[in-house]
Amino acid sequence: MPRNPKKHQVSITNANQVINCDANQSILHAAILAGIDYPYVCATGNCGTCVCLLEAGKVSMLAHGDAALTQEQVKAGKTLACRAIPRGDVTIKWLSRGGK
Repeated sequence: MPRNPKKHQVSITNANQVINCDANQSILHAAILAGIDYPYVCATGNCGTCVCLLEAGKVSMLAHGDAALTQEQVKAGKTLACRAIPRGDVTIKWLSRGGK
């Protein structure tokens, strides 16, 4: 019998929604599957369109372009939804449509 992967809850404050996200799934992918109109362009960590503020919780980051998310942004609590894998329940807020 296959095991169900662990799921985490992702609260997206802009959308006023809480969605489930598999433990090996990016926040952006889970949001799209949940029908949320999340701002993104490339979904590969190169453009920075999906930058968001991680308000609570922790994520692991997949590889991404340095121009898409700077060290200063990381220190300020920002992450890329397309490259962020939740490590537990998280709360995020996208910053704007296309803005950093």
